[in-house]
Amino acid sequence: MKKFWRLAVVPALCWGIQAHAADWVMDKKASDLQLVVRYEGTPTVGEFRHFDTHLRFDPRHPEQGHLHVTVSVASADMNSADINSAIREAAWFDVAQFPRSAFDSDRITRDKPNAYIARGTLSLKGVERTIAVPFTWRERDGYATMTGHLDVERTTFKIGTGEWADGSTIGLEVEVRFNVHLKRVSD
Repeated sequence: MKKFWRLAVVPALCWGIQAHAADWVMDKKASDLQLVVRYEGTPTVGEFRHFDTHLRFDPRHPEQGHLHVTVSVASADMNSADINSAIREAAWFDVAQFPRSAFDSDRITRDKPNAYIARGTLSLKGVERTIAVPFTWRERDGYATMTGHLDVERTTFKIGTGEWADGSTIGLEVEVRFNVHLKRVSD
């Protein structure tokens, strides 16, 4: 009888307690990805108008998660036609050669209640760096919001080269803010 117990019940219990991360898709109309750049010390807010987020996530088991974000770098909008034209050039984003940026993480950990950190690779302008992206998670009735911000040193990714590299006019640190609305599509 003991042998039957181990063969039948123990695997069933293990199967029953395994959690599975859900797949989430982004609501493109409700989500935003901003960048805050300092121009002569004054913060200037812009945004990337086209980006997408794919997430596999269970907040109870974040280690099973995977986050993939793609950004159309050409969609950067600093609310000025002249600036928008300039940042597409080789010294800045070089969108002709590098039209997309991506962040890929399969290392998500809990930081504190409703707060997580996704560690992964940011690929931008042909440069890849490991970064940590902190975010908060709010979920209700199959919908969730993922919000956060991080600072990125732009010259690490060869953004703002030549006369722009010293940070005297355009600050070296760029704050990236995100507010992503998601819908669960599978369990």
